[in-house]
Amino acid sequence: MTCQEARLLIAEELGGTHPVSIELNSHMKDCAACRAEADEIRTIWARLGSLPEPEPRPWMATRFYAALDAYEQGLRERRPGFWRWWPSRPIWQLGISLGCLAAGLLAGTMLVRHSGTASSNEIAELHKEMTGMRQMVTLSLLQQQSAAERLRGVTWSYRAEPNDLEVLGALLRTVTTDSNVDVRLAGVEALRNFGDSQVARRGLINALPKQDSPLVQISIVDALAELKDRNARLALEALLAKPNLDPNVRQRITDALRSPGSGARISAPQQ
Repeated sequence: MTCQEARLLIAEELGGTHPVSIELNSHMKDCAACRAEADEIRTIWARLGSLPEPEPRPWMATRFYAALDAYEQGLRERRPGFWRWWPSRPIWQLGISLGCLAAGLLAGTMLVRHSGTASSNEIAELHKEMTGMRQMVTLSLLQQQSAAERLRGVTWSYRAEPNDLEVLGALLRTVTTDSNVDVRLAGVEALRNFGDSQVARRGLINALPKQDSPLVQISIVDALAELKDRNARLALEALLAKPNLDPNVRQRITDALRSPGSGARISAPQQ
């Protein structure tokens, strides 16, 4: 055995990858240089084993778990194939579903015109599904925490059927209780589409005294004046009697109630 081979076996022996061999022991007895080198290496190895294990700094744990959370989040968001393009927000999922349904309705209509074999019941069923989808999107958006999303919900309400009581009720709740002035203003404008409904007119009358924004008050006054609801007079007179009423609101109510020849005049209710 050469000295070079012996040095390699010494390292493997200390690392635990090679058992102590008879040949190495025999060489060590005859070679003082290898024996001295082996003793030196064993001394250094023993000192290394006695060193304390380093403790990680406190911020290392924070970074580690942050990286782990980011990795797990990436795994959850990763979708194979086509599904990686599918949006995660429910409202966009509804929008895409509605678009697909609209495309299906259009294709069905064209097929009916071309072949003349589809029945009117099938078309009516598709129309019913479309109406239900519009209602679902509108109601979902009106319940979002974001004011921008609720404004989109008000816009979607224009696509609802005029006799849709679910959408009508959601709009009335928006006008009465929403915390955002812009959303309430948009809700008042949307309720004009339900002007033929006594429920809508009564809801606007009930919402008027609950408003703290002069802009919303003026918008409701104008809507009631346009709808010429006779039952609105008492609500307007009650609001007019408040001493701290905004001057612009007071003037708008006065014009609606008393201006002769005005198209917006609201007459007293018939007894």
